[in-house]
Amino acid sequence: MNLRDQSAVRNVREVSYTTARSDVFEMVPPDAMGILDVGCSNGMLGRSLRAALAGRTVCGVEFDAKFADEASSHLDYVVNADLNELDWEKAFAGRSFDCMIFADVLEHLKEPQQCVSNALQYLRPGGSIVVSLPNIRHVSALWAIYLQGSFPRRDRGIFDRTHIRWFTIRDAHDLLAGQGFKVSAMSAALRWGDRGGGRINRLLNRLPPAAQQWGPIREFQTS
Repeated sequence: MNLRDQSAVRNVREVSYTTARSDVFEMVPPDAMGILDVGCSNGMLGRSLRAALAGRTVCGVEFDAKFADEASSHLDYVVNADLNELDWEKAFAGRSFDCMIFADVLEHLKEPQQCVSNALQYLRPGGSIVVSLPNIRHVSALWAIYLQGSFPRRDRGIFDRTHIRWFTIRDAHDLLAGQGFKVSAMSAALRWGDRGGGRINRLLNRLPPAAQQWGPIREFQTS
């Protein structure tokens, strides 16, 4: 592994989610028995999903070798691979799933649509997918790009320097529609800026559901 590759791995570890991700957990159908977590990080989300339902199995794919090794102690089966190059048939022949999770991973891929298409070969009829994506139409993007005249590169968030694809809410819907799916539920994390926490963000996320779905708030405050 050359120095450039080592740097890439460090960047992935720095920006990966390493918690149980309650926001994603809540979107998984409660009766899904077989789950594939694409970009499973250290397996904390999968571990919580396994613990929630007796007999449930959770498999994962993870690029970072150390995370994959840690995840393997929590999940039923983990593939350590680059999703841009993964041989899905070799990795998952004979396996199928009720639900697939793509939580903040597609924006890091060269061909996110193709990755989803490859994975769906192993989704059982009537199965579902859960996708989490950052919204580049956020007000902080308008401020940085149109008013300040620069495209930020940061360690986390919407402007994570390891992102190579960008999505609006409509783009996310189009990605799913392109695979024959309709959105049945949507959860938005509202933020005033590009960072979580703080009083204003807490107030935004306490707004009534109708207010959260109001166009300007939904489109420009969803992070």
